[in-house]
Amino acid sequence: MKKILLIFFIPFILGGCYDYNQLNDLAIISGIGIDYENHEFKVTFEVISTKKEGETSGSNSTYYITSSGENIVYAFTEAANKIDKVLYFEHVEVVVFSENVAKEHLNDCIDYLIRTEKLRNEFYAAITRDSAEDLISASTKEHPIVSSYLVQLLEFNSQTYNSAYYIHFTKTINSMLSEGEDAMLPIFKINEDDAIELDGLGIFKDFELVHSFNSEDASIVNLLNNFNVESVHFNKSCGDNQNVIIAAYKSDVSIEPSNDKISVKATINARISESTCDYDFKNAETYLELENEFAQVIANEMDKVLKQFQVYKSNALSIGRSYYNKYRKKDFYLWTTQDIEYEINLKINKKGLTFEVET
Repeated sequence: MKKILLIFFIPFILGGCYDYNQLNDLAIISGIGIDYENHEFKVTFEVISTKKEGETSGSNSTYYITSSGENIVYAFTEAANKIDKVLYFEHVEVVVFSENVAKEHLNDCIDYLIRTEKLRNEFYAAITRDSAEDLISASTKEHPIVSSYLVQLLEFNSQTYNSAYYIHFTKTINSMLSEGEDAMLPIFKINEDDAIELDGLGIFKDFELVHSFNSEDASIVNLLNNFNVESVHFNKSCGDNQNVIIAAYKSDVSIEPSNDKISVKATINARISESTCDYDFKNAETYLELENEFAQVIANEMDKVLKQFQVYKSNALSIGRSYYNKYRKKDFYLWTTQDIEYEINLKINKKGLTFEVET
């Protein structure tokens, strides 16, 4: 019993040895931005400030280190020469790539991030339409730690508008390295008000960013991928400036490749979220009519998105892998030339909240 108690208390004894002075010797990095400019890699580290004696609570929460090198290894190494602390990467939350890097230089970055012992692969990866340096250093009084704010944006969006896609870097790597699979990454930008916002979803072919979906289409991608879909909206016109909108809150979608076609089968539950049309929502026939019409709307939206995957030959939805698992043939891009058939089973909740607006 004494041995058990001794073992139990050892972590607390050792933990107490890690005092403030040792903590102050570390540059705790929470976010990393990677750009490629003038034939060099440029890395920007967001560093959590460990306040020194005499600093006030109003002192900055973070500061930034930027360094460049002819390759990604030198860029990371050069950063260590610019600070009198030990670079500590265990708490990195986000790594952000510029579009330029995502399109042309991602292979070098991925290779380094896999091989380095400094980083755990439990962070999230993202793309920015701005320079990665600008995004990772765009802190504000309300959001002093940019990397944490990026994660919060992803989590909040996935629970509301469903255009965000985020998984740990380990899964991203597995998708990039597996035959018949490709990766997807969320995209951020700095808007006209100098605020950070989500701006869609990027899809890859191997290590190259080949296409970007806007936020609306990104939600359809997530629907097809069965990724955290709780509120995907579809709109149908019923006259001049008149529309009815439904929100899909539950879904199960399968994409089944074969030797001659692709079959998309979806079971979707939705509610009416808004209507300015002259529908009698007390009549059950109204819902049957809307279910048939919206089933076609959903099929059209899915088809528009899937055809982009075909054009850019991206297996970010793992369709090539699904074909291989079914037929054991390494024809990972056969589906990109095939016709797509849709079977949409839509049920609109008749008890959902409905807004009828007179115009």
